[in-house]
Amino acid sequence: MWEQTKRYFSVQLVVTMVMASVIQKIIPHYSLARWLLCNGSLRWYQHPTEEELRILAGKQRGKSKKDRKYNGHIENKPLTIPKDIDLHLETKSVTERDTIALHYFPEYQWLVDFTVAATVVYVVTEAYYSIVKPSQEMNISVVWCLLVLAFARRQWMVSL
Repeated sequence: MWEQTKRYFSVQLVVTMVMASVIQKIIPHYSLARWLLCNGSLRWYQHPTEEELRILAGKQRGKSKKDRKYNGHIENKPLTIPKDIDLHLETKSVTERDTIALHYFPEYQWLVDFTVAATVVYVVTEAYYSIVKPSQEMNISVVWCLLVLAFARRQWMVSL
């Protein structure tokens, strides 16, 4: 009985260790989460420079600070742009460099990639269980699923 349980447990342990190695070695280079954001389907609009806005609004560049200082007053008027200007924004695809500025991107990436790994462990282990049909043994893939839920709940609590 113990030998049979040890054999089944060792198969689950091998699957777990292989997936831990995949998480450590492969996922940093081939991340599903990074691909989902950076595959070219998401786009952002690049805002125009202040000089481009001045040209579109038909306003002259204000005097330099040095010139205003010599005239005796400093002009602090904000640049006002009419709403009806013909402004065309340039679109760009989201790249990996753009994701650096995203506040929760590392947590998102880690959680999605860990969830994928846990799903693979679950599917492989369940396929093994359906073939071998072990009895009186704890399924380690359920632990992986519980870890995903715990990590997701933790991230949700941190983001509140």
